[in-house]
Amino acid sequence: MSHPLAFANQCLYHARIVQAGWQSELEAQREPSLAVDLAFAPLLQKVFLDAYGWLLLAGCRVRTAPEHPPHTVRDLPSLPAGLVLPAEIAACAELESTGWLAALQAPISRNATVRQSNNLAANTAVPSLEQFDLWGQNLTALAQHIADAIDES
Repeated sequence: MSHPLAFANQCLYHARIVQAGWQSELEAQREPSLAVDLAFAPLLQKVFLDAYGWLLLAGCRVRTAPEHPPHTVRDLPSLPAGLVLPAEIAACAELESTGWLAALQAPISRNATVRQSNNLAANTAVPSLEQFDLWGQNLTALAQHIADAIDES
């Protein structure tokens, strides 16, 4: 399994396991939900960013995987002379500045704050499990899009 697309799929699989553990901990209500969110969110963010980096490498048709994937388009290795950035990777660069990828890449504060909203505590600093579910769906769709592009080339 040395192809970046395989590594991306492995990360997405691991992410589903982490998400299931997060959901189980929230349902068990053994710990405060903010503590559970702070335990799982940074881990899941890293797994998703690793998956994204492997997808970037796969989209650039990189065959030999580096030890660690990039987490942004600007961190990609230089393409060989004469090759241009594939359209799907250029679209990712746009999403990094204004779309869902910008939100996924945003640092998660370890000093989360809680605000009161209609007498319910709402965490404003840590993305929710539901937000990560959406990002996971977006990454899965991106993986399929890149796999299709690779198949067509």
